Amino acid sequence: MAAFNLQSFIISVVIVGVTLVIGIYITSEIGSQMDTNSSAANAADAVVDALATGTSWISILVVVGFATIILTMLTSGLGSAAAEAGTPYY
Repeated sequence: MAAFNLQSFIISVVIVGVTLVIGIYITSEIGSQMDTNSSAANAADAVVDALATGTSWISILVVVGFATIILTMLTSGLGSAAAEAGTPYY
């Protein structure tokens, strides 16, 4: 079950990263084809700047996601080890 969560997490991160890169590229190309001082060109530049600063959040999400998956694996592993051990005899 944990391997499936890891696979879906990695696929999600890749999809978000590719979508951001394509979005930044398309918006940059649209902005470069407009008049220099038009409001549409300024808006396109603002969108590119906003998306470019948003990519730093991907690394934070990756670290938090992997930490969650590792903690889930440890918790389930320790829980099953305690169940296998049975009743302790003193």
